[in-house]
Amino acid sequence: MERLKEWVEESIGAGYEYEVYVEKRHRTTIESSEESLENLIRSEDAGIGIRVFKDRKMGFSYTTDLQESAVKRCVETAMEMCSITPEDEGFLLGSCENWGELRTYYDRRGIEKPLEEKIELVVGLEKLAKSLDPRVRGVRKVSLKETEMEVLCFNSRGLFYLYRGTWYNSLIAVLAEEEGDQSISYEFTGSRSLEELSLQSMVEDAVFKATATLKPSTFETKRMPVVLYRDASAMILEAFSPIFLGDSLVKGKTFLKGKEGERVFSEKLTLVDDGSREGGFLTLPVDAEGYPTSRKLLVEKGKFVGFLHSTYTAVKSGSKPTGNSLRDGFKSLPASSITNIYVEPGKLSLEDLLQQGEVLLITDLMGLHTVDPVSGDFSLGASGIIYRKGKRERGVRGVIIGGNIRELWSSVVEVGSDLKFYGNVGSPSLLIENLTVGG
Repeated sequence: MERLKEWVEESIGAGYEYEVYVEKRHRTTIESSEESLENLIRSEDAGIGIRVFKDRKMGFSYTTDLQESAVKRCVETAMEMCSITPEDEGFLLGSCENWGELRTYYDRRGIEKPLEEKIELVVGLEKLAKSLDPRVRGVRKVSLKETEMEVLCFNSRGLFYLYRGTWYNSLIAVLAEEEGDQSISYEFTGSRSLEELSLQSMVEDAVFKATATLKPSTFETKRMPVVLYRDASAMILEAFSPIFLGDSLVKGKTFLKGKEGERVFSEKLTLVDDGSREGGFLTLPVDAEGYPTSRKLLVEKGKFVGFLHSTYTAVKSGSKPTGNSLRDGFKSLPASSITNIYVEPGKLSLEDLLQQGEVLLITDLMGLHTVDPVSGDFSLGASGIIYRKGKRERGVRGVIIGGNIRELWSSVVEVGSDLKFYGNVGSPSLLIENLTVGG
């Protein structure tokens, strides 16, 4: 770090301020199919991103070469970019705190676990899926990804932090078949440690969803009560999370602009972003610009509370940074982002939510990449199960649900107690009063 600082300061021009972000990642990906190893990928990358500031202008450059000459060229390139960038009042350095070495989650046992045992673990997930239901023919894909990351960041005003952390995630796609009809369902889980990955429940949920919609019946278009299963609800929350970001506010791309303090959704709905949540997938003591993370209410009983800000969006909107500045890596600039975002759970079980005359439990959604966070509109393919007074009647596939997220979240009449996180996004099941379901 001292050498980097010397190289940067030897190259930086008069009147410039700077921020240096260094990142090193080790990745291991294990994929299996037909109960044997299919792919094993190991990679390592490291690099440095440098931002420079002068007269309300900013320049950015990065390099994967950490030798002295390359770092100095990187600084010079950043200054050149700064000189041609238009002035913007939001171009300011972030925090100036010296945090030192941060305490964050690092799973040494997981990292040191022999590769052979990790491969056996992945192969075992397919065997587990087949053992849960005879209609499961196998998996299209099952994977385990392990990421070990080291980060160092400092700036010319005294900011300094460094940390080392681990991240694990797993995905399974289960294929079920009955009398010639096939159904595929996906499930995902993530954790900061290998042992805490919810692999058993991931496989169980994937098998449940794949088998429940086999031999589906026809469905006629109508409005009816709908229960969004917890992962379907989490997927919708993630797709529409940009509406809560300072970048969307600054760009005028959120319908929540000017709605602080107003009731915009159902009073049953409370949404939280918590970068300090214990065990959270994106839990860190500080954000990418050095501001402390914390628990923040986005929506409290239907009322919109406020946006999530980086330094830039806070300045542009007359607010304060909220500890929500994140980077995709050393090649990217920090931007406002969610950390651990979730719907606060209620007290009713999933079984309680299904005690309607007739209700559709939506277990899978397709086409989430097509939603429009700016307007809130969506039209999604869906699969699920029709229940009547808590008893399963039949499965349905290929139906369409559509509308606007404001209308959807305003129609929440009950919130389940089955909160589950899928990486950094979590939700319990939600009972929607009425939703148009297209057959």
